[in-house]
Amino acid sequence: MVEKTIKEIRETEQKAEEIISNAKMKSTQILENAKQEAVTLKSGMIGEAQEKAEKARDAAQRAGEERLGAALKAAEQEIAELRQTAKSKEKEAVQRIIQNLI
Repeated sequence: MVEKTIKEIRETEQKAEEIISNAKMKSTQILENAKQEAVTLKSGMIGEAQEKAEKARDAAQRAGEERLGAALKAAEQEIAELRQTAKSKEKEAVQRIIQNLI
C-alpha cells in the first residue's frame, strides 16, 4: 500500500514535470511566434507608411506643377498684354520724337 502510494506520487511528479516542460516549450513557441508576427507587422506598417509618404509626395509635386503652370500662363498673358500696350504706344512715341525733332 505504501509502495503504491509512493509509485502514484512519483507518477504524479513525473506528469507534473512533463506538464512544466511542455508549458516551457509552448511559451517559447508563443514568444517566437509573437516576435515573428511583430517583425511582419512592423515591415507591413513601414511599407504602408512609405507608400503613403510617396503618394503624398506625388500629390504635392502635381499640385506644385499645376501652380507653376498657372503662374507661367499668367506671366505669359501679362507679357502679351505688355507687348500689346507697348506696340500700341509705339506709334505715339515715334510721333512725339519726330515732333520734338522738328
